[in-house]
Amino acid sequence: MSNTKSQIKDIIMDFSNENLNSDFTQKSTEILDRLEGANAEILGTSRTDIWAASILNIVLDMNGVFNKKHSMYMTKKDFSQKIGVSAGTIKNKAEAVKEILKLEEKDESVIISSTNDTTENVEEKEVVAKEEVAATTEAPVKEVKDEKQKMYQDFMKLAHESDDFQVKVENFENAIKVAVEMIDNNGEVIYWEDEVTKPYMIALQDLGNLFNDNKDYNSAKKVYELLLNLNPLDHQGIRYKLINILIEKNDRKEINDLFARYKDDKTAIWSYSKVLYYYKNNNIFMAKDALKNAVNSNKYIALKLIKWTAFMQMSGVYINPVLFNEANYYCEESINLWKKTKGSIDWLLKNVLKK
Repeated sequence: MSNTKSQIKDIIMDFSNENLNSDFTQKSTEILDRLEGANAEILGTSRTDIWAASILNIVLDMNGVFNKKHSMYMTKKDFSQKIGVSAGTIKNKAEAVKEILKLEEKDESVIISSTNDTTENVEEKEVVAKEEVAATTEAPVKEVKDEKQKMYQDFMKLAHESDDFQVKVENFENAIKVAVEMIDNNGEVIYWEDEVTKPYMIALQDLGNLFNDNKDYNSAKKVYELLLNLNPLDHQGIRYKLINILIEKNDRKEINDLFARYKDDKTAIWSYSKVLYYYKNNNIFMAKDALKNAVNSNKYIALKLIKWTAFMQMSGVYINPVLFNEANYYCEESINLWKKTKGSIDWLLKNVLKK
């Protein structure tokens, strides 16, 4: 199994274990296997959390989890917030996956038979399970864990639902404190790979994104750097957020250090970050070299930045849905940074049209 596929599977398993059950894990990993089988290189074209979110979205939607009558009901907004990917990005990527795999609505290969259980049956099973647990000597320990898990979920819910910035910060910080208590400190843990660490890292990521969205870049940078130090493999795609902050500040040493740290990253997003950085610092030779790799990885990002994708769509030219969705994500995150960099989009237009 490739490292990228393994990371996507880890995210799927973590979300299912925390919010769903093993049936959802199984159906989601089956879709992941089929996606890899359809195109062995495709999983490297986008962030692992976006792939995981889109696959889970398909399974949740086709099995009625977004319906209020479902025993595991959650809204699409709740799902987006829990998984840490915007609803628009999830929808676009999910549609692309369905198109690639030719999945129809209520596709039999995705339907979980157990989801037809009534709410009453589910509640009855939960009562029996709780009674069985209470009869064991481990019950007090489990109760403590359950209590902390409930506190963590409550703080996260309050943070996501509030419209007040300070209230959001306070609740994310409270969730982080509880998540730290949930980590077993009796031995070494491997952050992200050990399930017990994921609530802590998810809460940190949400806090960092909150700071970033509110232009408190110094605070966001500290959180993102902590996450990368905890998990150098960066399963959460934190480097893509951090590099934009560093380019905004034009901190050359830290930018070059980050590029060196993830020198094996061949994604289009990383390549376009290099293009913008080199252009901003008037290193046109390096910018052009990086642009070759970037366009070869995903030409739609460049075309979207120079506003040519609308023309392509109207002209009926075939557009790869996966790469196009990646372009949407990148531009959503980075187009303002390009606009702030004087002359960058005109330069891009001139050089892309030469190719």
